[in-house]
Amino acid sequence: MLEHIRVIDLCDGISQFAGHMLTRLGAEVIAVEPRRGVSTRLMGPYVADDPDPDFSLTHWAYNRGKKSVVLDIESEEGQARFRDLVQSADILFEDQRPGYLHSLDLAYEDIKEINPQIIHASITPYGLTGPRSHWLGTDLTAVAGSSFMHASGDADRAPLRVGVPHSFLHAAADAAAASLIALQERYRSGTGQHIDVSAQESLTIGFPQNVAPLENALASDRMAGGISLGGMDIPLLFPCLDGYTICVILPGAAFAPFARRLTEWLEEEDAADDNLISIDWESLGVQLFAGEVSFDVVAAAFATYGRFLASKSKAELWDAALERNLLITPSMTIADLVEYEHLEAREFWDVKPDGKGGEAKHPGGLVKFKNSDADFGGIPATLGQHSDSISLDRATSLDIREPVTDSLPLEGLKVVEFSWVIATPSAVRILCDYGAEVVKVETASRPDTMRTVNPFVNEDPHPDNSVGYGVYNAGKRSLSLDLSKPESKEVVFDLIRWADIATESFAPGAMGRLGFGYDVLSEINPGLIMLSSSLLGQSGPHSTLAGYGFMAAAIAGYYELTGWPDRPPAGPYGPYTDYLAPRIVVSSLMAALEKRRETGLGEHIDLSQTECALHYLAPAILDQSVNGRTIQRAGNDDPNIFPHGVFAADGNDSWLAVACSDESWPQLADLLGLQDLSDANQTARREQRTVIDERLSAWSSVRDSTTAAEELQGLGVAAYPVHDAAGTNSDPQLAHRQHQIQVPQSHAGTMWTHSCRTKMSRTPAVLNRGGPCLGEDNFEVLSELLGYSVEQIADLAVAEVLE
Repeated sequence: MLEHIRVIDLCDGISQFAGHMLTRLGAEVIAVEPRRGVSTRLMGPYVADDPDPDFSLTHWAYNRGKKSVVLDIESEEGQARFRDLVQSADILFEDQRPGYLHSLDLAYEDIKEINPQIIHASITPYGLTGPRSHWLGTDLTAVAGSSFMHASGDADRAPLRVGVPHSFLHAAADAAAASLIALQERYRSGTGQHIDVSAQESLTIGFPQNVAPLENALASDRMAGGISLGGMDIPLLFPCLDGYTICVILPGAAFAPFARRLTEWLEEEDAADDNLISIDWESLGVQLFAGEVSFDVVAAAFATYGRFLASKSKAELWDAALERNLLITPSMTIADLVEYEHLEAREFWDVKPDGKGGEAKHPGGLVKFKNSDADFGGIPATLGQHSDSISLDRATSLDIREPVTDSLPLEGLKVVEFSWVIATPSAVRILCDYGAEVVKVETASRPDTMRTVNPFVNEDPHPDNSVGYGVYNAGKRSLSLDLSKPESKEVVFDLIRWADIATESFAPGAMGRLGFGYDVLSEINPGLIMLSSSLLGQSGPHSTLAGYGFMAAAIAGYYELTGWPDRPPAGPYGPYTDYLAPRIVVSSLMAALEKRRETGLGEHIDLSQTECALHYLAPAILDQSVNGRTIQRAGNDDPNIFPHGVFAADGNDSWLAVACSDESWPQLADLLGLQDLSDANQTARREQRTVIDERLSAWSSVRDSTTAAEELQGLGVAAYPVHDAAGTNSDPQLAHRQHQIQVPQSHAGTMWTHSCRTKMSRTPAVLNRGGPCLGEDNFEVLSELLGYSVEQIADLAVAEVLE
């Protein structure tokens, strides 16, 4: 799909995921490596635990399919060669420290003189500019600064990161998506631009609640395996006979039918009590706000559910979920995943030789394209394998002219959205940020679930007051349309004739049953690009499972690998796969647009949230399939850095994230009065873990987290205060990037939301309205976009279609 696109990958760490995503979509990606190889070649795990740089499974995870060129960009000869590569390329990804490329005259300002069409994406911990842009950053410190970490883990212990490094994967995926958006604009202007991506900011996709304090709304507290909000603990993870299961039981109209069916099952087995039977899950949220029902009643109900779930095996619960339509899934380990029959049935795995007599299961395609198929390579290139074979003679078909500075990259792109909750709406919000015209279709009888979910502006649970809905749907137009009414069909068909893209995230098959399947819609609009998003994809034995990202996160292994080794799984905060899928949604849509530009053909994209999430776990999956080793929960420990953790700071629930490299250890040892250990290597330091952790804890506990982080950064030690939701609002780096912005919103007057996470130099994102009120734009959509007369609109209103 992107076969005509050349990418230069100058990323040293797992930000290589950006190039990997484009490789999977067909682009030619050239990895530029120093003579020793990129850092990922020196990271375990390795095939058969043999530390050969060509057999690092971390490197394999994000470099398969790329070409490898060795050059020294600090030498005159290497710089000349690099400039030649840049001149031949469309996109450049890099994760170098701010200022480094500028010192070599290889920053964007320099290379655009060589190639004005280049799209250059920089991936850094905190962004290229701002008061903390120069701070040292790691996976741990980036997530600490996002507020996502503060909400994850056990309430009585330090906040937790996800069990494997993820911060720079979030940022890399943002960079990949943004580069393809910029590519669309380049066709109009003939000119490239720079994209500034901050890992800290990328991670805020998982925590829209950090704007809650600005709206006088409740933010979540930390709770392992669940959600704690306003004094009510809502467990999601429950023990069962042979492990753990996720069971989503939440108040509100969207969740109540599932809770009722679960209660009926308990009644059939005489496991329900009067308290449980009496609960009205649909109105429970309102009753709790009004004080009509106590939290104790709800806690007792969860305890009853918990006892019942504990009496069943994972298989029994899984079978019942599929048969009874319940929001229950097993909490899988990575070992479970590589044998999961549903993934086998969908032919998800790329099974390739491991180069040492065995086989490796690699995560397969990012998505499934109905009308496109591409083979993908096996073992990644050896170091420098293509140094002498890269052609620099690439003709460009673009005319260079003055850039259109007042035109957003996706201006003129038309999107109709039938998707809801987070994963796909969040992706479509990105399209909206960059100029797409988006019409979101929902109905009052079944509104987007996010309208019913805390936090709310001023704690008023009005459906147009939801902070989360506002964050994920800002900039869109709302059309209220009851799809169950026969008269709605022609309206939908007219929307499809108007649209370039349609997205939906109903249960697989639902759109077809409504008469709006891809086979029907593509007859109406052959150029239509349709994306169908679900937990497990549109095919396979478990595809009919409906549900939420909590469940996909459990299936994908995230609960089992996140937590403390001496405690049950904690899991990451929230429906975690909903935060991983959006960039893959955007990238696949942009790739389909590229293909349509070349061929005129539309596309149907089958996106499984679970499969998207597995790409972010590729090293652990490869270790399991190649070495038979299952990753274990390790708190905030890291196999490559020590000390590495979160330490109590002065103040209530105040914490400091610290990640000390080998180079920085002597300075930290001196600060802590551990001069006798200043020469200790990492192995020796780990043997003294108790002493070092105690000394570091004693030092941090009497200091404000920000002051402590500043002092450590001054010594060359990566550190960051662990922000809660309010902390992000006073973070000077996020403020510099204008991360939180206030926009007009019809019901509340104004509403706080996140700005776009990626910053383009020439055509920055624009957001001028908040999330729409339900049906707010009915007349404008029908009259202005579809050309309906006032009489036609009135007829639809009388028929109660516009509800």
